[in-house]
Amino acid sequence: MDWDSEYFNDAIDFMPWIRPNDEQKEFQKEFQAELAKHYDVTFGEDSFVSKEAHLYGMSKSTFGKQTQIGAHVILRRATITAGDGCSINSFTCIQGNITMGDHVRIGPGVKIFASNHGHQDPDVDIYKQPHTSIGINIGDDVWVGANAVIVDGVNIGSHSIIAAGAVVTKDVGDYVIVGGNPAKVIKDRKTGQKPFSTPVPSDLGDRLAQFADKVRSQLTEVLASKEYDTDHGRVYKNLSTGGETVRAWCDATEIAVMFDRLPALCNDKDALIAKLQGMQKDHLDYDVLTLGYSLEILGSHVLNMYSDVERLDGKELIEYLDKMPWERAAWNAGGATDVYATALYLNKKYFNSTNSGDTFFGWLNNHVDPATGMWGRPTDGGKDYLMMVNGFYRTTRGSYAQFNLPLPYPERAIDTILAHSKNTKYFREDAGTACFVLDVIHPLWLCAKQTSYRREEAKEWVVNQINRVLSKWQDNKGFSFELEPSYEAGLQGTEMWLSILYLLADYIGLSHRLGYRPHGVHRTNAAYNLSKPV
Repeated sequence: MDWDSEYFNDAIDFMPWIRPNDEQKEFQKEFQAELAKHYDVTFGEDSFVSKEAHLYGMSKSTFGKQTQIGAHVILRRATITAGDGCSINSFTCIQGNITMGDHVRIGPGVKIFASNHGHQDPDVDIYKQPHTSIGINIGDDVWVGANAVIVDGVNIGSHSIIAAGAVVTKDVGDYVIVGGNPAKVIKDRKTGQKPFSTPVPSDLGDRLAQFADKVRSQLTEVLASKEYDTDHGRVYKNLSTGGETVRAWCDATEIAVMFDRLPALCNDKDALIAKLQGMQKDHLDYDVLTLGYSLEILGSHVLNMYSDVERLDGKELIEYLDKMPWERAAWNAGGATDVYATALYLNKKYFNSTNSGDTFFGWLNNHVDPATGMWGRPTDGGKDYLMMVNGFYRTTRGSYAQFNLPLPYPERAIDTILAHSKNTKYFREDAGTACFVLDVIHPLWLCAKQTSYRREEAKEWVVNQINRVLSKWQDNKGFSFELEPSYEAGLQGTEMWLSILYLLADYIGLSHRLGYRPHGVHRTNAAYNLSKPV
């Protein structure tokens, strides 16, 4: 074979996607076989490697089917593992340990360097210091634009685009477009959304601290405004039109303990514990949460095991979960799941329950939708995510959050949550109840424990909500559940919005400015480790 064959013209060297003729195909077979003799490199079926490409010091490298490597590509001291359908255009230089998925397209003039000169010792010439190498990983279906630079240690997610001339120094997520020097997210490929670019207002921390001081100074009056005379004595009620409830007493306790106090109607700790313990019922409802956590923040616990948790395991638990209305009312199904998970937690922590939780978490993991990261389905012909997102909050709060377990698909959940957060039917300057806002920020906060995906974009919504909360406090009364001052402030609204504000502030790193934290239902610390019980 004449290695300078006239059949192997310049055009195909620079445009390897041109379909080769039979003689060119035969040349490629022999050429690639010759390369394999000299270098530890193999190419898959129907691959093309320009005779003008330069391979130096290759080791343990494999390229999949239909690889295309153009003229004047330099692969030096490289160990490359590439999938099928990858192309490397002319004048690109690659060095070090590189992994690529399928269908990665690398434009001309790209520099991918998975190695660095050592430079830690300023008294030693750089060339004398040892090289370092971490490696670069590139996912499937990635387009790297012309003249981009990717440095050592970077991971690039699947389906992403690196803009021409970008200098990539940090990891890139899935489905994003990045550009610039250093490269930053330009927008999300799936949603078209641009990232949050306005910095958190510099005065926001001070405003949070000032607000917390105001709440602290008005706390006595706020709680007193929720005391009412009844035939059974003076009690806490959520609203003036309601009656005495377990939740009202527990909300009053939670609000007081947030600020290192006890509710005035029962400011003897032992007496308050006894009163709350006397309210326990055996069946599973929301009071499992309110009582369980209120007693915990007082240093005590419920008196009795919840028998339904011990009864509902194995086949019966699966039937119980299967019958929940996940499709049409995921919020309700999630609420029942939250209650069950909390009762399981209380039983395991205080009564040595033998229910391992394996069946429960196994069912959840097997029934989550990988496309949305959620349980249930959207309503209104797939346009309304309210039930699904709110159901996600209730499902994960008592289970994954409480037991400190990773979510199955956090990035897909974030996509769904952020899509829902833009629905002006539920979120405006004058709209967004405590449940609606809580059911977005707690999932965002929980997902952020696993990934920074779209976090900068989410900050815009978070800052807007903080501004809204800070402007809706009713002096000496608290917050209404609806947040708007035209509604009566109550214990439920006050407890929820104080907790929501903490979660919002924590998401952007400012919760320490509040000087309080929720300890009960909306606490941020995981309560129980299944492998290491508290």
